[in-house]
Amino acid sequence: MKRSSAALFLLVLTGFSSAQEAKTPEIAATEARLSMKFPDRGQVELKIEGVAVKLPERGTGTQLYTVKDLDAKKEYVYKIEAVLVPNNYTRITRVREVTFKPGTETKVDFTVEDRKTDKIVVRWVPTPNDIVDEMSKMAKIGKDDVVYDPGCGDAVMLIRPIKLFGAKRGIGIDIDEKMVKIALAKAEEEGVSKRVEIRKGDILDVKEVDLSEITVVLLYIGEDLNIRLKPILKKGLKPGTRIISHRFTMGDDWKPETSKTVKGMDGEEYELYMWTIPQPK
Repeated sequence: MKRSSAALFLLVLTGFSSAQEAKTPEIAATEARLSMKFPDRGQVELKIEGVAVKLPERGTGTQLYTVKDLDAKKEYVYKIEAVLVPNNYTRITRVREVTFKPGTETKVDFTVEDRKTDKIVVRWVPTPNDIVDEMSKMAKIGKDDVVYDPGCGDAVMLIRPIKLFGAKRGIGIDIDEKMVKIALAKAEEEGVSKRVEIRKGDILDVKEVDLSEITVVLLYIGEDLNIRLKPILKKGLKPGTRIISHRFTMGDDWKPETSKTVKGMDGEEYELYMWTIPQPK
């Protein structure tokens, strides 16, 4: 049974306390304590039963929250939604449903990912044209290649490989409908619309069978998404497919076979990484 509206009001007002305080007060029979553990990096946006709750400072680490004015004889179920913001372009929505009784402390761990329910959204940041060209050279893109860009944004990583390196086709996916429209318009403007396919969708929902014709993957989506995408790519891509990532790796358990630093026309340095899907053992 969920709490009353009075308890909801008090939940917003009672606030958090640091788990590192010297002494934690006793829990009253009409109260409950939520001990919520968050990642140590970035920021957190929190909602408890749909109500936004302000966290102290950055809100990382373990935070204690006391819910008051509960019925000591009832059991409560809360939906807690945390939006984890590890950097200025990634937002990870992680939801927990917690059952507890008054007079108890319940631990809620938001540091453990759930690949079935976690939602990851990254803000689109364009890769400079000359860096896209360097990625295309690194992948040795040619006339037989089908290029895949998950989180394609304006489709620059599809258009330039086709126009400048002769790639056969380009396939892009983006979760933002506005960016899908921009990508389609840009492909039309650049005269490659018949060789570019742009889909609206979540790149983590892509089925392995949809990757069967891909021969090159170009990435710039952040390490969190790279790591989540990794098993899909490993399972769905055929041996010999090249994966090039701008700036971000695939985690410690899949080291790039090639990496290099290139200097862009803007004077900045860019890290590029390459993997090749191996032959099955």
